[in-house]
Order: sequence, then structure tokens, then C-alpha cells
Amino acid sequence: MLCVVLSTTPIVCSSKEQRDLSGFASALDVTHIEGKTASGIYFRQSSTPDSRDALVLVMGYAGSGRIWPRGFVDKLAQKYTVITYDNRGTGFSIVPQDPQEYTIKKMSDDLDEVVDQLGIRQLHLLGYSMGSCIALQYAHDHAAKVKTLFLLSGTAGGALYVKPSGEISAALAHPQGDTLWELYMSSFRLMYSPETLKRVEPQLREIFEASKDTPTTTAGLLGHSNAFGRFDGPAFLVGLKMPTTILAGQDDRLIPVQNSENLAKAIPGARLVLVPDCQHAPHVQCEDLVIREIEKVCR
Repeated sequence: MLCVVLSTTPIVCSSKEQRDLSGFASALDVTHIEGKTASGIYFRQSSTPDSRDALVLVMGYAGSGRIWPRGFVDKLAQKYTVITYDNRGTGFSIVPQDPQEYTIKKMSDDLDEVVDQLGIRQLHLLGYSMGSCIALQYAHDHAAKVKTLFLLSGTAGGALYVKPSGEISAALAHPQGDTLWELYMSSFRLMYSPETLKRVEPQLREIFEASKDTPTTTAGLLGHSNAFGRFDGPAFLVGLKMPTTILAGQDDRLIPVQNSENLAKAIPGARLVLVPDCQHAPHVQCEDLVIREIEKVCR
């Protein structure tokens, strides 16, 4: 069953042994509500009869909600009502052509529109990579709504941002490949060691198949670069009072682990989890570990 919703009115479908809008065939009894906000932000709510608190997952640079692995979302949906969505410039959401229309603040406002449309009063918030910047902005702007904050492979930007090496930065800016899959693999090779890449390639192919029909355009890429480059979040950190967990791979080459260490030092009472032999996407490389850490704090 294929569910496509292009209005502000959500519809409900079951994904058990069926293929949903994300492109994934789910083996778990997960129900999805899909829709768009009035301003054009696509969202997807995944839950089971046992789901309880809302858990919002915020994707990073140039990634739509279909970049979240199916298994990761479906496992979380056994306990949480999981919200994924397409940041502006990606997937089925609006794609402004002016890079100035992309800021972390605007992307946080987009998220709040999703939260309001779904009638969520409180939530657990997880931001991955650049999504951590959006999560930090949201936690600052809407502290009363955020029960717990989980920053995965993240950074605060500004003076606390530790850049990747020049070689990695250049490779990120100029991916190589003649096909869309080769371009994806160009980025994946930067994210993972050769050994890890071989092990997780089946999951990466699944992600590719789910997202290949809605690749991020040049306008989206430029906009996300503008948003990330201008974000300056260190001033927010001392005021964050919600329980916060920061998790990162110790071998992350894209957002070096020092970024997570800086976050942990600056956010009062933050809990830091560093995973050895792990790179930029712990939720892919170490899925079960990340889920356990989420379940420890998101209660």
C-alpha cells in the first residue's frame, strides 16, 4: 500500500508487511499518520498500540526523513510515538530557492508547526548531525515542550565548532560519482571506515532505495549549507535545563568528537556517551546501543 498525502489533513495506514510512503517494507505492526503542515512541511508519525511518549527525530544536513533507517524507527515505535519529517529543502517538503530562506531558526519553526499540528504538548527530542543544531534551537525556543534532549553526532556551531579536516571538508563539498548511488557512496565512505561500510552496506542500500526518488536539489544543499554555517548556538547551552544526553562515535570524521565533548561541558548536567570504533552515524552502525541509550533517558 502506498500512502501519499499532499494536504494538511493526515491519513492513517498500517505498515505491517506493506510498503509505506517512506519506501520501506515494515515487518513490525507499526501504524503511520502522514501529512503536511500548512506551510508545506511533510511529516510522518509511527506508532504501535504500546507506543507512549512522543519522540521527534530531526535529520541532519540535506537528509529527508527517509534517511532514518526503517529498523531504527520501527524498533523505537514499539515504545514511543515516533515523529520524523522532511526539513525544508528535502523530500516532500517545500524547497525555497533563496538560500537566505534556510536558517536553523526557520527550521526550528517548521518543526514546531509539525508538533502543533499533531497536537503534541511534550516530547523527547533527538537531533542528528546538523539536526542537533535544530534540536538545540528548538529546546531553547520551546523549553517547556522538551522533556529530554538527545544530541547524536552533534555540534553547537559558533566558537565551539570543531571542523573536520580540510581533506574531509573538500570531499564533502565535491562528492564524486556518475550515478546517484555512487554519489551516495561518496558520502558514505567519508562517514564510515572501510570495514564498517562493508558491514552496514545493506542498511545503506535500503536507505538509498527509500530516498532515491526525492534527492535533495542544489537549492536545498545551498540552503542547508547556509543554515549550518550561520548557526551560533553556544549562548543557548547554559540555559538548557532539561535532561540532556550527548552521544557520539569516537572516530567521527565529519563532526569530530570534540564537538560532543564541548557540548557536554557547556550544557549543565549533560550526560556524555562516547562509543569506541564508531563513526558519524551511530544509529546505523550501533543501532541497538543507541536505542538502549535513548530508552535510559526518554521516560
